Amino acid sequence: MTVRGDQIADRQSKSGVFVNEVLDPGDSGLLETINKDPQAYIRNQSWAAVSLDGPQSLIELRSLYEHLQARILELIETLDEVRASPDYEIYQVAEQDAAVIERIAAAQRAEVEEEIAGLKGVAERLAAEEVRELVGAVPF
Repeated sequence: MTVRGDQIADRQSKSGVFVNEVLDPGDSGLLETINKDPQAYIRNQSWAAVSLDGPQSLIELRSLYEHLQARILELIETLDEVRASPDYEIYQVAEQDAAVIERIAAAQRAEVEEEIAGLKGVAERLAAEEVRELVGAVPF
């Protein structure tokens, strides 16, 4: 089977999906399958023959290669960004101790309640000052 023009374009679009599948950390089975027998995997994907008969085929193949390289780098950068985020740190800790989410939520809840109480006090003080200015006396 020889791959040409529209088939290469179709494979380019499918390659992005393929790269996503291979780099998906939850799908180690696909990586193991490819690692065990790469040639068999290539044959099963009907990638056994690629015609390089003309300069256009080489250009299309080069374009596919560059697309794959760019997509891989993009996914690696995205993965690095995710791993550097505080949310990922919480995720890692929660994977080891599920109760950590409840402790974090309780601490945040306490902070919010404390802030609410402080703001209520400020609001009451400002309201009393406003009333005093309007009527010239202490309201209570």
